[in-house]
Amino acid sequence: MRALPLLRLVTTALAVSLAALTAWVALSPTDGALAEYAAFQPRLVPPRWAPPDWLPDSEDLWALEQMGGAARARSPRLRSTAAFVFDVDEGAVLLERNADVVVPVASITKFVSALAMVSTEHDLDRTICIGPEHYPTRSGAFSKLSTGDCIQGWDALGAALVASDNRGAYALASAAGLGVDDLVDRMNEVSVDLGMSLSSWTDPSGLEDENLSTARDIARATLAVATEPVLSEVASAPFWDVHYTDRPTRRRHSTNRLAERSDLEVLAAKTGYTDTAGYCYSTAVRLASGRRVVITLLGAHRNRDRWADVNTLLRWIEAQG
Repeated sequence: MRALPLLRLVTTALAVSLAALTAWVALSPTDGALAEYAAFQPRLVPPRWAPPDWLPDSEDLWALEQMGGAARARSPRLRSTAAFVFDVDEGAVLLERNADVVVPVASITKFVSALAMVSTEHDLDRTICIGPEHYPTRSGAFSKLSTGDCIQGWDALGAALVASDNRGAYALASAAGLGVDDLVDRMNEVSVDLGMSLSSWTDPSGLEDENLSTARDIARATLAVATEPVLSEVASAPFWDVHYTDRPTRRRHSTNRLAERSDLEVLAAKTGYTDTAGYCYSTAVRLASGRRVVITLLGAHRNRDRWADVNTLLRWIEAQG
């Protein structure tokens, strides 16, 4: 006798389920209605890249979007292990060789340190006294700034970008009102802002092998420096007079061999070298024809090979028309 209520309970549950299924089918859209229904749903569209608000508004920065393109010509013979050449005015990649291989980039890192500094509430008129916090972690690192030297932020920037001074690069953290670790964090954030997706940084000078990037990413940083008025003025200078508060001014000359050439205008340039990275170079220049190009070379085995490649590429670019 107890089976009867149980049977009724099961029958009722089946009926309710069938009714619910019937109602769902009735309310569900048909194939045609489904398309109409979907048209009303929000679509997630990836935001278009835009120049970061910490850089001055410049149409040239939009060329960073075109740097992801493929080269339109074969590379001439080069000694550097990686190369990237970009026509700023056409927004066209002219040449790429191992352009997306991640490698140490030595002192070209200082471009990113400088970009990180200008992205903050920096003060280049601030007096900075060199102390232990401005010493790179790697012992024996080159610098002509000594403990107790007091300079302005401008001179730290000039020492870093013109003479490739390592303590000058560390002092950019003080110009930004940050600690060194905070500046490094900002360097990684700036790389994201500029679409440098394969780059990562651990120190402001580039001495550490963990400062990693690619030829294409460094070209992005180089163009950003060339379009930032303060950084371009410094990064294109053939020399920089470093003013000390307690001793005579010292002139520091550029490591860039193109700095004094009369047949082109340097908009920004930076050299780099470590035993691991080899001889590196990146520049943005305006040629005699008015054409603006970015050239990045990484991993040459000898200094003379680096400059031979630069000259080869300049001739090759002109020949390309």
